[in-house]
Amino acid sequence: MSSKPGTTDDKWVIYWEREYATAFAPERLKLDFHPHRPLMTNMPLPEQRELAASGYKVLPDDCGPVRAVGQYGWLIRSPADCRFRRKGTGFEWQSPPILPEERLLGYKSFSGMYVDTILNSGFPKLYCGIRFYYPKQVGMMMKDLPNHFYHFPNRTFSIWEGIKTQEYKLTPNPYDFLPDHDAFVTNFLLQLDPSPDKTTTILRGDPIGVVFPVMLPKHFTLEELKHPSEASSA
Repeated sequence: MSSKPGTTDDKWVIYWEREYATAFAPERLKLDFHPHRPLMTNMPLPEQRELAASGYKVLPDDCGPVRAVGQYGWLIRSPADCRFRRKGTGFEWQSPPILPEERLLGYKSFSGMYVDTILNSGFPKLYCGIRFYYPKQVGMMMKDLPNHFYHFPNRTFSIWEGIKTQEYKLTPNPYDFLPDHDAFVTNFLLQLDPSPDKTTTILRGDPIGVVFPVMLPKHFTLEELKHPSEASSA
């Protein structure tokens, strides 16, 4: 059994719940890759050369780290259909209201719609309707879809990335049985295509961004590794 709430024997537990009935459950990120013809990772160099000479087309997902990042984190989807258009005076958007019966936790955006602005800055904020509860020992990072230019080349927006930490406590944690957890909501800031009068359309269920836990800087240091031979000659 776990010695404290929110943990198992060997890992921390992160919880989630819906703020809106329209929200999609977070899901493990699984970006589509081309089927691997041969797996080159452990292939001897002569065989790789023979494969290249035969006309094999190398793709980005032949890189192991690229494939790994495409399966890392939890995918967050849009809970509603929204349309954005940048104008000379800012941007305009069409977004449905968050109805009272949809507010499972009683929460709504400033305007009461699924899209808002961040302090009238001209950057739209999309409320995706998921609340996470995460251990105070970690931060939660919100990122764009990795290599979205490859997997979604026609997207007309990008995500501003950020990390929610225990120093950022605007979302309440109402659960006494999770005293060591903080809460945050999946509100993504969008960077729209700079082209004038170009409309961005986001449909309900479209992938928006990913969320995953990260170690905070105060828990690690970066030091240059000195080779033992250098240390002995000093």
